[in-house]
Amino acid sequence: MLAWAMLLAGPCPALADRRDLLLDNVTIVSPEREAPVADGWVAVRNGRIAALGGGNPGLDDSWADATVIDGRALYLTPGLIDSHVHLAAVPGFPFPVPDALLPLAGKYEAQLPKSYLYFGFTTVIDLNVTDRGFLERFEHSPLHPDVYHCGGALVVANGYPMAFLPAESRFDVFSNFLYDPEQADEIPDRFEPEDHSPAATVARVADSGGICVKTHWETGFGPLSGLPTPSKAMIAEVIRESRARGLVVTMHANSLAAHRFATQAGVDVIVHGLWNAPRVPEGLPGAVTTVLDTTVEKRIGYMPTMQVLAGMKLMFEPEFLDDPSLAAVLPAALIDWYRSPDGRWFAEELQAEFGGLPDERIAALYESDGGPLSMSTATVAYLAERDTRFLFGSDTPSSPTYGNPPGLNGYLEMQELAAAGLSPRQLLVAATIANARAFKLDDRYGSVEPGKIANLLLLRENPLASVSAWDTIEMVVLQGVPVERGTLSASPGGNERH
Repeated sequence: MLAWAMLLAGPCPALADRRDLLLDNVTIVSPEREAPVADGWVAVRNGRIAALGGGNPGLDDSWADATVIDGRALYLTPGLIDSHVHLAAVPGFPFPVPDALLPLAGKYEAQLPKSYLYFGFTTVIDLNVTDRGFLERFEHSPLHPDVYHCGGALVVANGYPMAFLPAESRFDVFSNFLYDPEQADEIPDRFEPEDHSPAATVARVADSGGICVKTHWETGFGPLSGLPTPSKAMIAEVIRESRARGLVVTMHANSLAAHRFATQAGVDVIVHGLWNAPRVPEGLPGAVTTVLDTTVEKRIGYMPTMQVLAGMKLMFEPEFLDDPSLAAVLPAALIDWYRSPDGRWFAEELQAEFGGLPDERIAALYESDGGPLSMSTATVAYLAERDTRFLFGSDTPSSPTYGNPPGLNGYLEMQELAAAGLSPRQLLVAATIANARAFKLDDRYGSVEPGKIANLLLLRENPLASVSAWDTIEMVVLQGVPVERGTLSASPGGNERH
């Protein structure tokens, strides 16, 4: 019998100190398996899964010095993938960040990698890199999720979202914009059309190490509407150039017109649910179901991001700032700032759009029949009953709302999706193997199989029984290194919801 070394409580080792690892007596829950493996084991070497099975591991003497974790009564799953994050944006902060808030932004940045890990997100994909230095600092954190990106977003000149920035800075922030001849008079002379063609912008994404491109079809909202959108010919060229380089094409789309455009263009992934569309008393109009059916038929990845709207609603629910889970992912000083009058600046802007209604009335309107969340729920419920290729993305943070905190926002997204009708298995698949396949990362992530990177989770509850299991993480295994969940918390006590 082998003399296994037992895991001791205490600070987690650095990734450089990685040792062989055996996770024994666990129930393995992985999306490629129809049923869990009871009394299972997983052996990890050099940060990758070396072998697994049920019953006695029966490993040879080369594993004699392995660290052993007894996972009795625990469930082992692949690490989760959040395929829609914006790492450099601070929830609730204006852009650019005022000098007075830079110290708070620094505290947030230091905690950010651990906050994603705290809720089990061991891989993240940044869909629009606006600050390369921030991304590099994130990657050099002692413990952090594996990170991939889409480079600079391919935004149509003066379209969404660059139109929300001042004219003097928008072309610097969204420097990989698509040149639109109809906007020529509004584009600074220093930019040449050939440097911002579909071919040139896609090439920049590829050269920056991107695995995907982010496009948009959005006419705007509020005071900024009627924004320019890409033509079919422009997007067709973006798709051709992207596929020639092996890049995945995603498209921001949340209206009926946008979804119709995206499905006709044949993008790989639609980012955002169909929120903005008419409702009728009988349910979804035929025009809506036709577009949704086309999405299913074409096997286009569908990323609902319901928490985008729910996160705005949370700004009108003051008790959210007292949630212990928030204290686990955000520095206390930042939460205190959210409570201040300055920290409610975005809530006040939204409140003005609702005619100054009280908080509780605005929160109710989000979920009222015909409100934005009700439309999102209806479309997700429709798709949940069909063979939809759901992908999991939280869009953290989607706007300057503190209702999109890193890590926790993903768990809240899971709750919204479950309430809308996704089964626990659909959620597991969307956040693991479906994401991995959609972004061409399935040789590394998405399932518990030999050869894959050992990003794993140990849970107290069965994720195939309830979405709440994803908040019962005991341990995160990051490239073969076991990390106790409590050590990832922003709160010294490791506050949790349960």
